[in-house]
Amino acid sequence: MSPTRKRKTRHPTPRPELRCTCGQELMRFWPHCPWCGRTQVWRDDPPVTEAECYKCGWVVSDLHSFCPWCGTDIYEEGYSSEQPLKAPKGFRLDARCDWGCGGGIQYPMPHCPWCGKDQGWDDDGFDGPCPHCRRGVNDWMRTCPWCGGDPTGQDLIPRALRRVRELLRASRVRDWNYRVVLRPGVSGVDPKFPKIIEIDWDYVVKARGRDEIPWTTLVGLICHEAGHSFLYHHWGWTRTPVFKRVFGEVHKAYRVRDDTWVDMQRRRVSKTKSEYVSAYASNHPLEDFAETFRFYVVRRGRMRELLAELGQKRKAVIVYEKFLALDHYLRQVRSRQRQQGRWR
Repeated sequence: MSPTRKRKTRHPTPRPELRCTCGQELMRFWPHCPWCGRTQVWRDDPPVTEAECYKCGWVVSDLHSFCPWCGTDIYEEGYSSEQPLKAPKGFRLDARCDWGCGGGIQYPMPHCPWCGKDQGWDDDGFDGPCPHCRRGVNDWMRTCPWCGGDPTGQDLIPRALRRVRELLRASRVRDWNYRVVLRPGVSGVDPKFPKIIEIDWDYVVKARGRDEIPWTTLVGLICHEAGHSFLYHHWGWTRTPVFKRVFGEVHKAYRVRDDTWVDMQRRRVSKTKSEYVSAYASNHPLEDFAETFRFYVVRRGRMRELLAELGQKRKAVIVYEKFLALDHYLRQVRSRQRQQGRWR
C-alpha cells in the first residue's frame, strides 16, 4: 500500500464518545459540529479497516476505489476491488449507488466509493433543509453539519433582520428568543414551536433579479410572522376577556388560503374594512392580531401617530381598542420583567 494513497492507522486508541471538543453530541460522519462549527475528521478509531484517505484523513476501506467523503481517487492495484461491493468491512449497506454502478454506499457518503460519482440522500428526521446545501438541519443548530454554513439562512437576509430588530427595540418589544429560519413552503409559525419563525425561502434563495421581493416587504413579512410567534409565546393572553372582545376567539376555524396576497410593504393603515387595520386582518383573529402587531412595530409603537391616522382613515372604535390593548399588554409584560430583573 502506498502511503500517498491510503495511510494505515498507527496509534489505535479506545473509542471516544461521539462528541465535539465543545461537548456537543455528534452524528457519525458529520463534517462540522452543528454548535461550534469545528471541522470534524472521522478517522479509523478504533481501528477496523486500518485505512484512511491520504487527502482528508477520514476512514476508508482498502477495497474502495474512491474516497466516499472527499471523492479523491484512491485506487490501488492489488488492493482496491475491481468489482463494486455491497458493504466492505467497517461499512454497512444503506443504499445502492444512484448512478447504477451496483456498489453499496453508507449514509451519509456524498460520493460512491466505487465509481466516485456524487450521491443524493433524503435526510429524514430533520426539521428542514439547509438553504445553502439543501441537506437536513434542525432549528437549534448554529452551523450546518454538512456544509458549515448558516443553517437558518439568516446570512442571506442580514439587512431585513437588522431592521426588524431595530423596530422591535424602538417599539420596546423585548426579544422573546425568537429565531428566523428560511424553509421551503409557506411562511408561518407552528404553535408547537412558537419561537421558530419560518420564512418561505422562495423570497430569498430562489428569487433572482426582477422576481426578488423588496427587502422592505421582507421586513413586513417577518414582523407579521413575529406577531404570530409573540402571541403563541404569550398564549394565556388570548383567554382574557379583553383579548376576546377586541380580536375575537382564536379557536375559530382557520380557513385562510395560503396563497392570499398581502401587501407587507404597506406602512400605513388600509382604508378598506373599517373594523380592521388591513383587509387580510379580517380573515381570522390570529391574522388580525398579527397585522395589528406588524403595524404597531413598523410604526415604532408611536401611539399618537397611529391613533391620528386611524381617525383620518375613519376606522371604527374597535381598531383603536386593538392598538390600545396591545400597547397596554406590552406595558404589563415590561412591568413583570422589571420585577423579575429581566428588563433594563
